[in-house]
Amino acid sequence: MIIEIALLDLQGGENSMFQTLVNPDRYVPNAHVHGISTHMVCRPDVPRMEELIPIFKQYVKSREKPGGFVVFVAHNARSFDVPFLVKEFSRCSEEIPLNWRFLDTLLLAREKEKSGGSKLTSGLSLQALRKLYGIPLAGSAHRAMSDVKVLSLILQRLTFDLKLSTSDLVQKTFAVSDLNSSKKKKSSR
Repeated sequence: MIIEIALLDLQGGENSMFQTLVNPDRYVPNAHVHGISTHMVCRPDVPRMEELIPIFKQYVKSREKPGGFVVFVAHNARSFDVPFLVKEFSRCSEEIPLNWRFLDTLLLAREKEKSGGSKLTSGLSLQALRKLYGIPLAGSAHRAMSDVKVLSLILQRLTFDLKLSTSDLVQKTFAVSDLNSSKKKKSSR
């Protein structure tokens, strides 16, 4: 279940941030990890996903270039963020727009480690990378906008360390349909 969404348009400008809690209409576990309690989100003034999706899509559309595509960056996007997003969109009878692409910084961190970069003793988590790069915590860990701000700085460092151009990063993106085809390949083995 999604209980908070945050976006940061790396091109900046007016309205470059989008953040909201999401009302899941049910108990929220693990408040000790992310700091979001059931009481915080299960309120009438916090939008439910079905109310939020049109607003979310309109916000993204307002930021995209005509005829272009949008790249969302998340840490562990392939296994965590994107499947959650797909599930929520599907539950609300909505489709992820075809021009939305996703970049997983966990895969970039693994590339850095394989290429002789630092061996992280505490794993490749967002917090381990934040510590490796000496990035100060911007708010509470595991809160959406705090993690987004940290991730934007980690993306810059990983891109530099791996000597990746913008086109290299775009080539590493995936679409929702790529998730479905990789599941089919695994099940046919």
